[in-house]
Amino acid sequence: MRRALIVKTTSMGDVIHALPAVADLARAQPDLSIDWVVEKSFSDIPRLSRYVSEVHEVAVRQWRKNVFSRQTWEAVGRTRAALESAHYERVVDLQGLLKSAVIGKWAKSFLLGYDKDSIKESWASRFYDRTYAVSKSLSAVTRCRMLMAYAFDYDYRQYPLDFGLSVVNEPAGEQPYAVFLLNTSRETKLWSEAKWIELAKDAHRAGFDVHLLWGAPAEEERVRRVASQAGSFCRVMPRMSIKDCALEMQKSTFVVGVDTGLTHLAAATAKPTVGLFLDYPVELVGLTGVRVQSLGGVGADPSVDEVQSALRQLGIKSQA
Repeated sequence: MRRALIVKTTSMGDVIHALPAVADLARAQPDLSIDWVVEKSFSDIPRLSRYVSEVHEVAVRQWRKNVFSRQTWEAVGRTRAALESAHYERVVDLQGLLKSAVIGKWAKSFLLGYDKDSIKESWASRFYDRTYAVSKSLSAVTRCRMLMAYAFDYDYRQYPLDFGLSVVNEPAGEQPYAVFLLNTSRETKLWSEAKWIELAKDAHRAGFDVHLLWGAPAEEERVRRVASQAGSFCRVMPRMSIKDCALEMQKSTFVVGVDTGLTHLAAATAKPTVGLFLDYPVELVGLTGVRVQSLGGVGADPSVDEVQSALRQLGIKSQA
């Protein structure tokens, strides 16, 4: 069996952005088995793809912290052996970082990636057997799709956008709800708590409960502050895996979130999703999907009214 390997290890949003490229490749070459190397904490994402055969987990963040540990080098050795023994026809580094290029080399196969002018860490291109120019001005999803198409010689534009996620579509409960994603990796990406509270109250008046998702302890504190001031209809959910978060969002009526991986995941599942972007160009990192609205941009601060308008454009109607 012909086999190919995709390298895209982090972060959550970046891994999600690579999914359509895998779907394109599966359509272009249906006889090809596609594997993926990803950071362990994000491995749920490629496992949700119906086009990925095998997922290889790495723990680069942990390995860096314990670089002199015997356990670290044993884990690295096992990963290298697994990749080399698979005898991949081609390896495509969709990440374009030194760490991902090194991991790609472990497979000892034909390694392809972006050229030195198309990636942040230009030295990574020296590891590739063949490189391709892909404009940095394109969206993250388009860049991945284009590089994959170059690597396997097909035109990605002939295929519809497909994230290929297999999320169990369980029926929603009697009480409709929205999912709010308040937290993200940087303070500059956060939307004010006052606006979240106002939006939650508006959602409740429209007949929706609100479910708040979180990950780290500091994130839990933030969602609990918002919930306590918004009202009892605002529910702080227990900490969940990425897979369970996907299911929770799938059962909701709509999702509103800041620039974080889970917001992109909601968009990828075709759930009506509004993304709030406060410190990065929307045209580069905005949501990609069939029912999405991306608001904001560098230095922007979307209003609650803008969010409400975006939800109406997505067809969200009052349940009250």
